[in-house]
Amino acid sequence: MNILITAIGSMSAPAVIDALKRASHTIIGCDIYPEQWVYASRLVDNFVQVPRATDTQAFIESINTICDQHRIDAIIPLTDVEVDTLSDSRDKLRSPSTLALMAADSITLARDKLAWSKQFADNGIFLPLPSIALADAHTLSFGFPLILKQRHGRSSEGLRRVETESELRELRERLNGDEWIVQPWLPGDVHVIDIVRQRETGEWAGVTRKELLRTANGAGLTVEILQDDALVAKAAEVARLLDLNGCINIEFMRHSTGDYLMDINPPLLRWGRIFANGRLRHDYQPSSLFQPPAYTTRCCRTKRPLYAPLRR
Repeated sequence: MNILITAIGSMSAPAVIDALKRASHTIIGCDIYPEQWVYASRLVDNFVQVPRATDTQAFIESINTICDQHRIDAIIPLTDVEVDTLSDSRDKLRSPSTLALMAADSITLARDKLAWSKQFADNGIFLPLPSIALADAHTLSFGFPLILKQRHGRSSEGLRRVETESELRELRERLNGDEWIVQPWLPGDVHVIDIVRQRETGEWAGVTRKELLRTANGAGLTVEILQDDALVAKAAEVARLLDLNGCINIEFMRHSTGDYLMDINPPLLRWGRIFANGRLRHDYQPSSLFQPPAYTTRCCRTKRPLYAPLRR
């Protein structure tokens, strides 16, 4: 297959490229930066510089040109902004290429933190993080401090901690109250699950990691792989409720009162080095510590398998 991977300058790109190359696919990579600036450009068969995905028309025209010139069979977007642009522009893609994304309505729900917090509130399997529109945040069932974030935000855009009622009132007067939400501040550890699911059969598999070092925009730098069947099962229920067909990334906050669904990320892989290599079957084991390729990797072997077998 001829596969187009977008944003190959992103953290997960080298692992995704490596896994697909080992499967004998031809890889065309694109990025907004010049070839000389992008390390992964030397890993692909062809590289193309493209406009930013925020310029929707120019970006889609560029993708269509790549698909025509290279007879692309599949498109794999790796970053949030390209996921949203491609999902919203499916009808403008000329190529019959398979877009490696879940359904548009599922992406829309995943992006809307207020909507899924309400829709999943009574699911009985996991705890959605309580969310209230800023416009309605007059009487709260939880106290300060609070977390303020964009309702449809990506990569922790605009996230801030709110300490007092007066600070919240000032923000409510200044910001669009329907586009921002408040949530309780829950101290704990971020646990992230990459999960793949086949809609037709309901089968799924997932990998859990605890993030030890995390950037301000939510990228894990050092993580610990865990064997946590209960948490993976909660992620599987999220995937089922989204009617997922494919792979997504799901974040939970592990607090003393439970595991709270914190975010749903539609891009194929957030930590592709763990998930992509070997289709979940490789020698990275639970209790292993990982850092991206730019950092040192250290593996602590155990006898338990890393991968979660396909389940229904």
